[in-house]
Amino acid sequence: MGTSRAWETPPFPFERVELRDHELELRPLRAADAFVLFRLIDAERARLGRWLPWVEETRTERDSARFIADATEERRRRRSLVLAMCVDGAIVGTIGLHYVEWFDRSAELGYWIASGAEGRGYVTRAARLVLGFAFGTVGLHRIVVRCAVGNERSARVAERLGMVREGLLREAHFVGGRFLDQHLYSLLRHELPAER
Repeated sequence: MGTSRAWETPPFPFERVELRDHELELRPLRAADAFVLFRLIDAERARLGRWLPWVEETRTERDSARFIADATEERRRRRSLVLAMCVDGAIVGTIGLHYVEWFDRSAELGYWIASGAEGRGYVTRAARLVLGFAFGTVGLHRIVVRCAVGNERSARVAERLGMVREGLLREAHFVGGRFLDQHLYSLLRHELPAER
């Protein structure tokens, strides 16, 4: 007959989320973050815009404010969770769960970080915190990462997390007027590496 799909979805899975690993803190974006978030994106426009389509649409602080308001509403509706990635209290990027599918207990992990904070392991550490939260507290079963072919830093994060490269999504991402192929990575709940 097949596996039963009955499952109790957590009623408020994304309320009051705050994850921490020493100086690294993950917290929901607040309206007051719009100025800092926009300045960070604006300073990284060329680098981030190679891989992320929303960079082109982020032209003013108002755009960042709108994004934060939308993210807050999506969190309230349990559709996604976007967290500010903060180091010693300063925002250096964002990380989150997107396209949360409660019926299948799956979501997509997305992340970006400012160049000044790259190469220090922050994204990998932040991703481990989010995965632990998603598989533990929230009870999800499958998390995927999609990253453009050529975006080696993003791919290395997925690989450090122990994700399995499932395949290639041909011309699956439209960025900067061109279609990009994407690698698809996944991690299942029982594959999450034990805490070191």
